[in-house]
This record gives sequence, structure tokens and C-alpha cells, in this order.
Amino acid sequence: MSLAEIPPMERGRLRLFAINKTESEAQAILNEGTHAIQTLLGANELNPDYIELFRVADLGEMGLDDYLHTGYDIPRAQLDPQANRLRALEGYVLVVLSLAFRDLNVTLPDTPDLTLIGTFGAPAAEWTTIETVTSASADPYSGPPKASRPVSDAAMSGRVATAALLVIFLITGLVVWLA
Repeated sequence: MSLAEIPPMERGRLRLFAINKTESEAQAILNEGTHAIQTLLGANELNPDYIELFRVADLGEMGLDDYLHTGYDIPRAQLDPQANRLRALEGYVLVVLSLAFRDLNVTLPDTPDLTLIGTFGAPAAEWTTIETVTSASADPYSGPPKASRPVSDAAMSGRVATAALLVIFLITGLVVWLA
């Protein structure tokens, strides 16, 4: 049995876990950092930039639902049905974004140390059908090749002036070197 299945290339999802450990154990995980969180999740190769572990009480007056809405832009429509549950959480929580799994297919093992509170965000895109575009506008360009414009007089004058300045510079450099 698994705690969660993360499909490969998943984007836009946030998973919220409650940590079922004592205050001192949770603080030790927080202090140890990425390796301890990987061990807790049972997943290696996590990107720590997309993981947040914190004590709910540190939010102060702001509820966890408000924090997820303002901090992670989770729509209210997803949070409101669970607002009471989110506000009742105590202790430490773990926020894991999809990008933390580095586009890999990951199975998080079921463990007594974690409880999945919810998965929020945009549902995964369904890429089951691919339609071939058959309209003429999708064909490669088959018109005549684009004619190149002739070089303008101003552009030609600029090139001649650049070449003349280069010759003068080389002559001056030669004279200085010989002197």
C-alpha cells in the first residue's frame, strides 16, 4: 500500500502531509534538513527548493487554509471544503510541490509517520489522444522563396567607410611600429 503516487512530469500540484511525530522528533527533522525529509517521505532525489516543513502554530492568526491560498495560490474552491480540518491541524506539516519529485514517477510508501491531508492544485493533464492536423494551413510553406533585398546605398557607403578606416589604422600602426 502506498501513501501517494506521483506520476512522471506532474506539474501544479501541492501535497500537504501532517507529521505524526513528537515536537522534538519533528524539530530534529527540520534541523537535519533534506536528507531527513527524504527519509521521512521514503523518496530519494527530492529537490529541497520545493519542500517546506513548518510548525502550524508558527502561522499565528493565519490559518493553514489562508496560508495555502496566499502563499501557494491554491484556489479557495479547493480549500473551503477542508477549511475546518486544515484549521484544526496542530504540530508540524510538510508541503511538497510536484517539482520536488524532479519529473520522476514516485511512489511514497505508507508510513505511520505521515498522513496525507490533501492534494491541491490543477489536476494532471490528460494526454491520451493525439489528433493529426490535416488542414492545408498546417502544411509546410510551399510558396516561392523570399527574394532578398538589394543592399542600400547607405549600407554600401558604411561598408566602404569601415574598410577605409581599417586601412588607415593599419598604415598608422605600421608607421608607428617602424619608427
